Amino acid sequence: MIFDERMGAARVDMPCPRHASFSSLDAWMQCPGRWAASRLMPKPREWGSPLVLGGIAHAALESACAAPDVSTPDWLALCRRGIDVEYARWRERGWGDEPIPADAVLPDGRVATRDDWARLAAGKLSGFALTDALGRPPSPAALEQELHVDVDGIPLAGSVDYRDLDGTVVDWKTGRVPSRRDGRERHADQLRAYRLMLEESGVCEVRAARDVYVEHRAWREADLSDAACTDTLSRFHRAWDGMTRATGPDGDGILPLVPSGLCAWCPVAAACPLARIIPAGRMEAARSVRADDPRIGFVRTHTTGNTPVGGDGDKESRMSDGIDLLALIGDATPAAKPKGPAGVPGPKYPDPWETPRGRATLDKWGVGDKAETKPAEGPADPWASPASPATDDPWNPKPRTGGKPGPAAVSGPGGGTADRPDGFLLGERRPYDPTLDGTHVNVAGYGFAQLNMTFAHAAVLADGHDDRIRPLAMAMLKSQWAIARSAFGPIVPDVPGLADGRPEPAALFKWLDSTLCRDADRVLRMQLDNDPLLGPGESDTLEARLQRVSDAAHAAGVALSGVIGVLKRA
Repeated sequence: MIFDERMGAARVDMPCPRHASFSSLDAWMQCPGRWAASRLMPKPREWGSPLVLGGIAHAALESACAAPDVSTPDWLALCRRGIDVEYARWRERGWGDEPIPADAVLPDGRVATRDDWARLAAGKLSGFALTDALGRPPSPAALEQELHVDVDGIPLAGSVDYRDLDGTVVDWKTGRVPSRRDGRERHADQLRAYRLMLEESGVCEVRAARDVYVEHRAWREADLSDAACTDTLSRFHRAWDGMTRATGPDGDGILPLVPSGLCAWCPVAAACPLARIIPAGRMEAARSVRADDPRIGFVRTHTTGNTPVGGDGDKESRMSDGIDLLALIGDATPAAKPKGPAGVPGPKYPDPWETPRGRATLDKWGVGDKAETKPAEGPADPWASPASPATDDPWNPKPRTGGKPGPAAVSGPGGGTADRPDGFLLGERRPYDPTLDGTHVNVAGYGFAQLNMTFAHAAVLADGHDDRIRPLAMAMLKSQWAIARSAFGPIVPDVPGLADGRPEPAALFKWLDSTLCRDADRVLRMQLDNDPLLGPGESDTLEARLQRVSDAAHAAGVALSGVIGVLKRA
């Protein structure tokens, strides 16, 4: 496998696949390079492998559905039997990996036995009843039904886990329920593929299809409309055309590399020059094929593999790009980051603060050689006016008029303020003083720190995409306010313009200075931190990240509303 960093692609010589499964098409759509690496250099299966556990659980569910009168069977016994079923099929095929890896090691250092694997798989099925799948005892028409069908020129192959007599298709899932839209759509694509295959082959008309998440006793119905199936099929076509164009004796051997939050789980994560390794995946990436492996080559001989997100390789370019927090509340617009050829990291930059532009910025902000400005004294109570009441439409409150003018900021130890082109003056007062008084910004204020931390968390969620930081930060600011307003009501002040992404500065910082804002943010971030950046197979898009913030906000709002419920019952 030869990486061409300048092209943003890998070059491989591999045979053209004879058929396309949903998993292979899905893997190609995520990253063609990873699709190839998984076939050429698959990762060894370790203890707890989802692939191994899924195979055991599927075999156990197949046995359970064959005796549908027993709603809650002995799952451990069925998992032990399922391993025997998997081995019998493996021997019959004569190819593929052994169902149970022989060298998987348990945390205590022992080599895992078949019974260890059976017990772990049974744990996922514990508590699941067959009636959970359809709300009634199953009436199986087919179990683990193998299909090989040409659908609109694509030779599709797959296995339908369960097909009911009433035309309902069920796909068993042993992982978590996807919380974001793109993950749900991927699972639905698989069910739509089954509908296309079953109806094209004349087996039956599919009336409904659902994913059943056995560990969570939950299910999710798929949209099987003609429009949805047509959309899925068009994406399958693009993936299949890409596979056939890149592989085989007549293929060009060029596979694009598509960096995402899933790069760490790629077999060649440590070697790929474009891989983005998120913090949660560093240990996984360390176990992948490295750049000095003889199976790996580079068109650019100086390439030594990837640089993790946040590593020294991109630190300077990120600093030069910068996020101007006050541009959020002013009229300033960040300068566009210069880009090199597609997929190629930019060149190394000098210290951005030593460039003419950097020195000019420091001067404008009052931390360079610019003469200090003597600030004026302010009143003791700059925010004595009461909060405005809640409106019928909390996202579009009417702006307040008038109000007490803010005093000039008191300088900090440096003795000066920074006069900015957007009209704000930066200065340091006490942390509990208001963050914004007129045009004076207290950089030691709680609200200023809150805004900094919100952007910092948004940068983590953006996962290396600098253009996503601002919209994600804005989504978090909106969520913090909405969580608190829905739970605590009018005590949460209005922030005119927040819903449109341009909050009124004084109202925004008044809200950010409050303890309720900090509490709402803590609960929101607790929800976000409890969920990985991306689930397995979920695409790396801004929409997916925004959906993640939305889902976390909903959960946080429910949690805080419970506080009021306790008070009411007290």
